[in-house]
Amino acid sequence: MNQLILNNCNTIFPIISDQSCDAIIIDPPYEIQYETQYNSFQWNDNKILDWNFLFTQYKRILKNTGNLIIFQGWSNVCETINIGKQYFMLKNWIIWARIKCRGAKTNFGSDREDILWFNKSNNYTFNKIYSNTPKKTGGLGLKNGQKNRSLTNVWYDLSPVVPWSQEYTSYPCQKPIQLMERIITIFTNPGDLILDSFCGSGSTLIAAKNLGRNYIGIDNNPEAIKICENRLNACHI
Repeated sequence: MNQLILNNCNTIFPIISDQSCDAIIIDPPYEIQYETQYNSFQWNDNKILDWNFLFTQYKRILKNTGNLIIFQGWSNVCETINIGKQYFMLKNWIIWARIKCRGAKTNFGSDREDILWFNKSNNYTFNKIYSNTPKKTGGLGLKNGQKNRSLTNVWYDLSPVVPWSQEYTSYPCQKPIQLMERIITIFTNPGDLILDSFCGSGSTLIAAKNLGRNYIGIDNNPEAIKICENRLNACHI
């Protein structure tokens, strides 16, 4: 537990025990046909991840009460769902509305990222929380004692990491710690073990450490591991 591993996840999977992880939370490459200096993942000839292999391993590693959370881009999310449903039950399809969109000259700007929630059984961890958005009405609107709105499957109350964010690392597609803390709070309990086999800049690992969860982080990019190490060392919780 609490291991950061520089390697291809395909190599590490065989030494992870069956049903050992309470949650698997991954933000893999979105398979959108371009590469960056950090993008050293193992692609096939069509620039597609081997999802059948990944889902087979995740099903083996995940506890029966666990949750599998996958970030995906809109252009490939349906394909990922179709493959994933051969191995897991799709519990929900969450949209993170990032507020700040990615510009496009010949298409709509994109301010969404898709978050897929899979599980193995109807007995899964789920901790209900509320959004960061205050209710606009009193009276019956406060009947449950909560001042904020219910959390739906469209998350529009969390901003992305931008160059002027305090947590900015310059790593591509860095997720905000606040977002990962929400996911970990909902889908795990204190002391649980979380696997992130595409850990990138380490936001999931930082959030896990902040919230008293254990983690295994894997990435085959030395620069990513270096960033993760620096961020974890700076986290004194």
